[in-house]
This record gives sequence, C-alpha cells and structure tokens, in this order.
Amino acid sequence: MARAPRKKRKTVYLKPGQKMLLVLGLLAIFAVCSTLFLNFHTIREMEAPPAEGSGFTDPVTGFIMVGEGELTAPFYNEGFAVVDEFGRGTQVELESWEPFVTESGEEYYHAYVGGELGYIPCVNITDDQSELMQETQLYVRTPVHLLTEPDGIELGSLVQKGTLLRVVGYDHFKPDGTVNMYHVKMGDEFGWIKSEYAVLDYGAAMDVWIGPAGYDIHETVDNYGGGEAKDLDYWPHAKGDFADEGNVMPEDVYALYMPASHATMDTLDDYLEIAEGTAINAFVITLNDGLEMAYESPWIEQYGLMEEYHAYNTLEGFAEVVQTLRDKGYYVIGRVTTFRDDPLAQARPEWSIVDGTGRPYEMSGSYWPSPYSRDVWKLKVGFAVEAADNFALNEIQFDYVRFPDYILEQETYLDQRNALGESMAQAVQRFLTYACDVLHEHGVYVAADVFGETANSYVSTYGQYWPAISDVVDVISGMPYPDHFGRYQENNRWIIPYKRPYLMLHNWGLHVFDRQQECASPAIVRTWMQTWDDSDYEYNALNIQRQIVGVYDAGVPGGYMLWHGNGSLWVAEDLPGAIEYDYRQLYEEAKEQNILLSDYIDMPTED
Repeated sequence: MARAPRKKRKTVYLKPGQKMLLVLGLLAIFAVCSTLFLNFHTIREMEAPPAEGSGFTDPVTGFIMVGEGELTAPFYNEGFAVVDEFGRGTQVELESWEPFVTESGEEYYHAYVGGELGYIPCVNITDDQSELMQETQLYVRTPVHLLTEPDGIELGSLVQKGTLLRVVGYDHFKPDGTVNMYHVKMGDEFGWIKSEYAVLDYGAAMDVWIGPAGYDIHETVDNYGGGEAKDLDYWPHAKGDFADEGNVMPEDVYALYMPASHATMDTLDDYLEIAEGTAINAFVITLNDGLEMAYESPWIEQYGLMEEYHAYNTLEGFAEVVQTLRDKGYYVIGRVTTFRDDPLAQARPEWSIVDGTGRPYEMSGSYWPSPYSRDVWKLKVGFAVEAADNFALNEIQFDYVRFPDYILEQETYLDQRNALGESMAQAVQRFLTYACDVLHEHGVYVAADVFGETANSYVSTYGQYWPAISDVVDVISGMPYPDHFGRYQENNRWIIPYKRPYLMLHNWGLHVFDRQQECASPAIVRTWMQTWDDSDYEYNALNIQRQIVGVYDAGVPGGYMLWHGNGSLWVAEDLPGAIEYDYRQLYEEAKEQNILLSDYIDMPTED
C-alpha cells in the first residue's frame, strides 16, 4: 500500500521583537533549571519575622561557635548579605539540622536568633557547649586578685602581670562573644578572673598601654610618698552598663547630699521639698561614716561589730526611704566611708594601721583600717553589696579611698599591714578594681571620691593618682573645695581661692581634662561642690553656680553633688538659682554657638 503523500509544512517567520522575547524567555527558563539542578536543596524564600518566635514547626537548639581568635559569627539575610554578628555561646533556634547548600558548596542553617530569621554558616553552629571554649591557657595582663567564686567576694591570691593561668572553665559568654569570667588554675589554686585582665599571648600581657599621651608620662611623674605611677595599671577596664536591667545613670547627675542621720522617713519630705521643681535628679545618702550608720546591717553584725555603731533605721526602715526616692524617679547613690573608720580600727587593730605600741594610729583625730588589709576590703565591699541588693541602689560611692594624710609608705615606725609589699597607690587601685568586679556583678555602678589635689600630675602622699583611679571606676568625683586651696600670687596680687570659686574650679577642671586624656577608659567626672560659707565670703546660689559652670567651661561635664557635712538642709535657702538649671543642656547649646557656658547664661565669673 502506497504511503499518503507528506503534507508540505508552512514556514513561519518571527518578527524581530518576537525573537527578542523568545530569547529572553529561554534564558530565564535556563537560569531556573540550572539553579534547581546545581543545588541540593531548593532555596526557601525567607519568611518575614513573625511577631513571636521563629514559626519553625519542629525547631532544634544550637549555639554559636567560632574559629580560633574569633569572637562572633556572621548572620545572613535571604540574599546572603551579612546583616548582623552574634557572639559565641549565643543560643540559636534552627529549623532543622538539615543544611542548605549553595552552588559553591557552602552550607548554612536556617536560623532564628535575636528576633531575626536568616542563615548562619554550619561551621559556626554546634549542639555541644563543650566545644565553645577554645582557650586552654591565659597570661595575666593586669595585676588582680583571683576570686574564689565568680559572683562572690572571697579573695584568692594576687596574680601578677605575666602570670600563666590554666583555663578549666568559664561562667558565661557576653553578647560580644567574650567570656565574662574564666575559671582558672594557678599552681594548686583554683579561682576566677575577669576576661579583660588576661590575654592569650605572654608578650601582649607584658605590654603597657600606650595612649594618646604616651606611657612615659607615668614613668616620669613625681612620687610624693604614695608610690610610683609606672607601677600601676593603665589597660582599659570595663565600665558598668546596666541600662538593660533598669539601672540607668543620668547623663549628668545633679545631687543633693543626705547624711546617715537625715536618711529617715521623718526628714525625707524636707529634702524632697528642696528638690521638687528643680533639675535635681539624684541623692547621695551616707551608709556609714564614723559612728553613724544608716541602718542596722546584718553584714556588719556578722562580724560582731554592729554594737560599735549607731544606726538610724532598721533595714526595713531604710529600704522605705530609698524606695520612696526611687518611686519619685531619683537616682540613689550609697556613700561608703572606706579607710577612715574609728570603730572598725579600734575593734580590729589587727586589720589597721598601728604605731610602735600596736595601738591604732591616729591622724587628724581619726583611726584608719589599713587599705592594704584584704579583710577590710572584704568587709567594706560586702557591706556595699548588702546595701545594693537590699535597697536596689543605683550606685555605690567609696569615700576616703586613701591612706591618712601625710604618712609616707616608708614610715617604719608604723605597721601598715602591707603583707604583699605594695605601694599605697597600688593598694588603692587594686581595691577599686576588686570593688568594681564584685559590685558590677550586682548591677550597680561604682564611684570613688578623690581629693582635689589629685588632678595634679603626681602620685599623692595618700596613694591617689587620677589616671589610675579614673581608669577603673565608673565615676570619679573630685573634691576641689575652694577653701581647701592655699592663696597664691598672680600678676603681683594675691589670689584668695575661696573668694574666686569660678576661677578655682575652672583651673582645676582644666587639669582634670588633661588627666582624663591619660586614661584608656576614663570615668565620668562628677564633682563635689562647696556649699558652706567661709569666714568672710558667702556661698550663695551664685557662688555655688560659679563652681559648677567653672568645671563645665573646662570641658568636663558630668554633673555635680552639693556637699555640706551636715547635709543639704543646712544650705537649702542658698540653693535656688543654682539647682534649677539643666547644665548639660545649656552646655551643649553653648557648644553649638562656640562660646563658654558662663557667657551663654551671662553669668559674672567674679564679684
């Protein structure tokens, strides 16, 4: 049977525009097919982050792991662009342990972390927390005591710069991937040390911090008996930041002072009346000073010492005082007198500076527990912890963080209890380092009061050296009271400091500005101001304001605290006109106009 003849096909020609559309369509189909062929898994389109949780059906938990010398891992969006970094140890929710593999063979996990959905490289995820810690040994960069517990106050041995420590564990990772505290072994002793005090390399541990002013400034400054500046530590110290925990320090603190004897519900309304309607946003309350104590302290009673003091409140009564202030929005600072404590020195002479007869040493009518004594350290810091925890204080301020005036470290007729052979300045700095380490774990800021003289570039007789203290604490508070300065000649005329409050505080502030540049991690400067009258000069609102503005004009804002030994009630009538201003706001406005604050508010700087 013969085949039917084949029909002749008609040839169809495309127009140029149709050809272009056809080519583009074929290319698009080819691109999609190639992607599907080369990938092991289909790319899942990134969902928008849900309101709560990841939305994963059956999620698993992993932890961020990093390579040697690294602290964070990258976090990618759906376009595989890095949008964030997360520190090692961060807990991550994964959709599953099934990885997504890119064209180039890189593997990622679909993850939910920090409220975000995205992708993390598989090499940066583990389900075994023992793999997170890679450090096996450390070298100490900053001389510091080990602590026997990570959140305790018991002191272990003092470890010196360059000491090798074996790492046996850690407490937890910070959000940036650093360890908070390492559990270490030194010889046969186990203890805990903050990560900021140690490095991986011996050479780095033995280095000194070279800041903008150079290290040699500390090698050449005068020592007036308190120790050599070059023997102190100047590496950065972590400052407290507890805003996420609800403890927010005002940018500038404007504070009234309340002695322990006034820190009662009976007197509180009088102080609140002074502060109401002004810029006052804080109170400094003395917790202990001489024989006075704000409350009956279980911690002090534990040492059998409470009967040596007079308490003005029960613990519950003082808690009511502080809570009233906090409820009204005030920032509350607890002042602790540290190394001038008559009852403690007389009750514990074995912890105190004693003379050749073994009796507590008296200087200017006071007796002094030794700043070298670690027993005193523990007592004072433990008391501060008790107050911070029981009363939810925002800040602890250590006053009298020094040795007695004018005794020298080489005074051989005194036994200063210097078991470790430290200088005075080393003891002061190391005490404050210990206090910060402990109190920061309790969510409070730490401040130190220093003599106005400390703004000068030398180590003082009593062991205070501005850069060494400012570097450690959160707040440094000078006490440059004009009537503490001696008169001097200038341009053939005598300057009487207490009659020139602006000049004295401005000049002092310029010195402070210089000292702050010598610190790797300078503290906030918040200054004590004189409020009492001198023999023939009244410290009225204008002269109190002159002190405040003098410091701001020197470029060291941070706030003020108004000091009168008897409390702010004694000078209440002199305060209006000085405490009504937000000096920070005015200072910033003056800076925008490139003029001094004193000019901006048209304040006469002299009578």
